[in-house]
Amino acid sequence: MRYAVLLTTLILAAALPAQTFAAEPQASKATYMRLMDVQKAWEDDNYPKAFAELQEALNKAADKPYDIAIIQQYVAHTAILSGEDHRARPALENALRQPGLPLKLQADLKLFLGQIVLGDEEYKEALDMLEFWYANKEGDAQPSNMFSLSYANYMTGNLPRAEMFVEMAINATSKPNDSWYQIYYQVLFEQKKYAKALNVLHGLLNRDPGQPRYWRMLANHHMQVEESKNALAAMSIAYGAGMFEDVADMKRVSSLYGYVEIPEKAARLTEGWVAQGLIEEDAETLRKLGDLWLLSRNRVKAKSYLKRAAAAKRDVETIELLASLHFEDEEWTLAHAAFKQVLNAQGTRDAEGEIIDLEDPLRLHMLAGISAYRAGMKSEARASLRRASEDPGFRGQARALLKKLAEG
Repeated sequence: MRYAVLLTTLILAAALPAQTFAAEPQASKATYMRLMDVQKAWEDDNYPKAFAELQEALNKAADKPYDIAIIQQYVAHTAILSGEDHRARPALENALRQPGLPLKLQADLKLFLGQIVLGDEEYKEALDMLEFWYANKEGDAQPSNMFSLSYANYMTGNLPRAEMFVEMAINATSKPNDSWYQIYYQVLFEQKKYAKALNVLHGLLNRDPGQPRYWRMLANHHMQVEESKNALAAMSIAYGAGMFEDVADMKRVSSLYGYVEIPEKAARLTEGWVAQGLIEEDAETLRKLGDLWLLSRNRVKAKSYLKRAAAAKRDVETIELLASLHFEDEEWTLAHAAFKQVLNAQGTRDAEGEIIDLEDPLRLHMLAGISAYRAGMKSEARASLRRASEDPGFRGQARALLKKLAEG
């Protein structure tokens, strides 16, 4: 997750009253006046002028560490305001290298830099900086900064601390960002606090019931805790409300119907989506329809779709399943042809370019031989049964059938 750097008055030294610079250590009067000019340039959106003023201030503050730190802080803010984010991090790192900085300024600089580093996905480094800020901050923390600390803890695996800080962030504002609740949910779920996580998810849905993402999250939650019927209910509600137009969502709805043992409903929905052109009639969809109709005990439709799936993509697993169905239904000629198609694929390349290596070709030869024998295809039966007899487990049955062929 990429975070925009937060420009807050907490770390804007320029927004502080003039007497701040009268405390020990102090910035020079010249630096203070130059920073006032920088603020004016900000108000006018004149960032080149702001950078020029800051460079001039740096040139004159070469031996004043505190001045340099404050000026570099302003450089970082100007970089963010002007869209030149890449200049912010080096400026803050330079500021923190200055010796003798007061703890408060170090904390503010590390908060600013920690948020940038967090956005760069350097989570451990960001966490160290943000934890330093939290340990040394003065006064109440802004909720957004507490959320940054929560997120850094989450991304480094400290879930209890992530939970603590995100709760603090949410409780400290009347309008928490939805992303905060999403992280809160993840933190709870990954700690197996399922009931509490579900309450957070329901809260998100109450805030925005028309957001498809939350219904997906709800369905996924129920699937993860093995409540497949509740998962289907969530997806069905969203689908019925017209929230799902994405192919992946439709396939997920269909899969859930199959998962909760309503395969015919899943098959009919998928057929309807294909007919409307909402889902592509590719090999994957055809295979899925074949499986669903098979689960629905409609073997005619199942075989029809499996045959089309095999034609759309040369997949030996699909062809072997089709062959087995023909065999079980005593469609011997079709079974033999399908088994031979699988056997002929040995050593060739599949649709992904991988070499096909059949796991048990002699078993397939046995099934092809039986199919050919039952279909009255004597020469084909002999050829397959001779190969099958090379396997000790099939040798007796294969030889018995070969003997019958010789006698007939």
